[in-house]
Amino acid sequence: MRELKALEVRNLSVYSSTKEILRNVNFSLGSGEILLVTGRSGSGKTTLLRSLIGIARELYGLSLSGSVSVYGNKISNSYETSKYFYYVPQEPWYSISFPYPAMDILFKSIDVDAKAVEEMAKRLGVGHKLFDSSINLSAGEAQRIAFLEALTSNAKIILIDEITSYLDRESRRQVVEAVKLASEYGETIVVVDHDIFSWRGIANKILYIEKGIATMFDDPVDTPIYEDFKALEYTIKNIERFDASTEKVIEVDNIWFKYPDSKEYILKGISFDVFSGDLVWVRGGSGRGKSTLLKILAGILKPSRGSVKRFVRGVQLVSENPLHYISNPTAGDEIGWNKEIAKIAGLEDALNTPIAFLSSGERRRLAIASAFIRQPKALLIDEPTVGLDPWNSIAVIKLLTMLQQRGSAIVVASHGEELGYIATKTLVV
Repeated sequence: MRELKALEVRNLSVYSSTKEILRNVNFSLGSGEILLVTGRSGSGKTTLLRSLIGIARELYGLSLSGSVSVYGNKISNSYETSKYFYYVPQEPWYSISFPYPAMDILFKSIDVDAKAVEEMAKRLGVGHKLFDSSINLSAGEAQRIAFLEALTSNAKIILIDEITSYLDRESRRQVVEAVKLASEYGETIVVVDHDIFSWRGIANKILYIEKGIATMFDDPVDTPIYEDFKALEYTIKNIERFDASTEKVIEVDNIWFKYPDSKEYILKGISFDVFSGDLVWVRGGSGRGKSTLLKILAGILKPSRGSVKRFVRGVQLVSENPLHYISNPTAGDEIGWNKEIAKIAGLEDALNTPIAFLSSGERRRLAIASAFIRQPKALLIDEPTVGLDPWNSIAVIKLLTMLQQRGSAIVVASHGEELGYIATKTLVV
């Protein structure tokens, strides 16, 4: 008798009213297997996850054909999928509902082994965050809390969208090890990620998607995206660099900061100057205060001690959630139908697309393209290349250097090592 597959997808095709998104996707996974789904931004990876759990049709109005079966049971709507699946979305701000992470976990799974949860939280590097305020979580911490919820949910199949994108190298390793451990306990896991190197030797199968066509590989380095990464390194190393001027834009003097409900300072004694034409790269581990620093520079938060002086008007912040920056209904409206900038940002085919139907990577590139159109004197950007494939990372880098050349002062908080090639200064927090 043939063993039932944990997950079996047959001839899955997905369409919007204007285009085909996925065509005849086929794969199957046994209990405890890990599937890595990779490919360029906007290729349909997130749509695949949404289709598996039924929300592609129910929430996004897409048309589907083909079948999805779990342990031999065909499923066709989100109610049925909720019995088997747990979905960890790419956008971490959609994951946490309660004031404290521990409350989220308790609400979503009443049969919780508290000691097991604490142990897994420590493995994921968020053990100290379970009883902290949820609003103080970094994006990377929120992602790991969401994955912790998935592990305690008793779901048969866990779907994870770009869980390593907001993480530093050590936190990334912790998450990959936790996924591996979960698979050893029988969890079937589908991971969407551009970081193919972290999953090499961990994922049992690799599904590469390009323009809606899915191809199966045994090794991530056999996929076309591996060649893209090599091209990315070469291209960025050869991008023209620019020097800052002597016109001071922002002055940061010995700032300290802690959140009202925290005993510990997240920022301690930070001092630096930003000049016109600067590109300051702020780097550091997940939850070390990079996003907090940008909010202080923007004037959203006030330092507990020290001072920030801004010598220009209109300091603009593109936060981790690009929807906070975008204010128009379509991509074309947001950038004034500027086809040249759309082409650089890789958005020429998305100009008529409503913001709600853009992928996370497309929204991120759109926000940066929109900022470029506005030519701010000072631009603060949080994780500009997160979740992007190599070619779209290059597009973002080009937009930043063009802004830099035109005299904008830029401060970028990012885990992306590619920023090191174009930064005029590096600040470690």
